[in-house]
Amino acid sequence: MELSRNQEQEKIMQVVYGYLFYQVNNKEEDIKTLMEGVYEDEYENIPTFSKEVIVKSLLNQPEIDKLIAENLSAKLRLDRLNIVGHAILLFSIGEVKYCSFEDVSKATMINVAVELAKKYLDDKEYRFINAVLDKIL
Repeated sequence: MELSRNQEQEKIMQVVYGYLFYQVNNKEEDIKTLMEGVYEDEYENIPTFSKEVIVKSLLNQPEIDKLIAENLSAKLRLDRLNIVGHAILLFSIGEVKYCSFEDVSKATMINVAVELAKKYLDDKEYRFINAVLDKIL
């Protein structure tokens, strides 16, 4: 499976979205099944980059969610956040803060997250994603 980095990041966001939507309880098999469904391939064939970002983002979700909650406006709570927006924030922060890739800069990650927000969220919600990531990263 040959995907560009942006294509991989979009699929990572989709897996994280599925995890949040279905409220998966960190069961390894459930996460593998989600990944296989999104990537339409066997787990062994899913790129290592994707696996690392997904696993580290989900393992560190409590810490990442705490960071997100601390950086939301006073009017917004984490449990009221759009699931797609939550997924974008979760994997973006996870990739930068918990993965061992040297080529991920704050600006690049924010740009990826904003492009995904423009594609999957309502108009102008990308500004919210941009603002939260700018504070955290």
